Amino acid sequence: MPSQSPTSKVFIDPVPELLRRGELRTAGDGRVILSGQPLALWHWFDAQFVRLARETGAMEIQFPALIERKTLERAGYFDAFDETATRVTANGAEQSHALTPAVCYHCYAQFAGKRLEQPLLLTCVGKCFRREPDGFESLARLWEFTMREVVFVGPAGWVAERRSEWQGRVSTFTKSLGLVGEIALATDPFFGGEGRGKKLLQQLKQLKYELRLELDGEKNLAVASFNLHETFFGRRFGITLADGTTAHSGCVAFGLERWVLAFLTQRGVEAAAEVCVKDTL
Repeated sequence: MPSQSPTSKVFIDPVPELLRRGELRTAGDGRVILSGQPLALWHWFDAQFVRLARETGAMEIQFPALIERKTLERAGYFDAFDETATRVTANGAEQSHALTPAVCYHCYAQFAGKRLEQPLLLTCVGKCFRREPDGFESLARLWEFTMREVVFVGPAGWVAERRSEWQGRVSTFTKSLGLVGEIALATDPFFGGEGRGKKLLQQLKQLKYELRLELDGEKNLAVASFNLHETFFGRRFGITLADGTTAHSGCVAFGLERWVLAFLTQRGVEAAAEVCVKDTL
């Protein structure tokens, strides 16, 4: 998605007004409470992403907020992003679970050890939890946030095609809303660690792209990512294809609270009301 010129845009931080109206409240430590128009917009965005997923034939799955520690260990999450994990202890017992950092980890666990006769195309949504070392920032960076994902598991070429198609779909959707932003190669890894060598390798292979929407003409915010994992999760979870080879995987992830913030910043609360009402007519 090419960059659109922000020169004609007026960017207004919606947070003070939402706080004044009581439609956004902070619960502390990177948690927020939404009501009124921002909540309606939150639901609207998720409905649009579900619609896009259904149009591609994706199967919907609902996962819990808790995820087994052994699943994240198998996915290499603690090796790469240990400081962001939210561990759970119940009744003084050993930490056997954590709060989900990304919904797609549940998908790989569900199909662990499976031999797929057909590629998998799934969509799922859930609360995710990451304690980012840089702290929290209103709707832009939360400890608890909502992620809608579309996950593809299959042959390498098929997964890459699905990723490319979704970049096109999301670009068209973004333009239809009149939002300013661009899809660009990302500089941070989705998996495999934060090491400089791994970062450079993932960038060279173009494994992660992000849709970044403008917030004030200079600052922007990643609201979606488009990821290729190669055989990383296929190998770790023993997922194979009909011919016995290791499955490739990829995903598209949408941060719903971030979409709300970017839309309200660029278009305003009145435009949000018009969009939601129009869609229900």
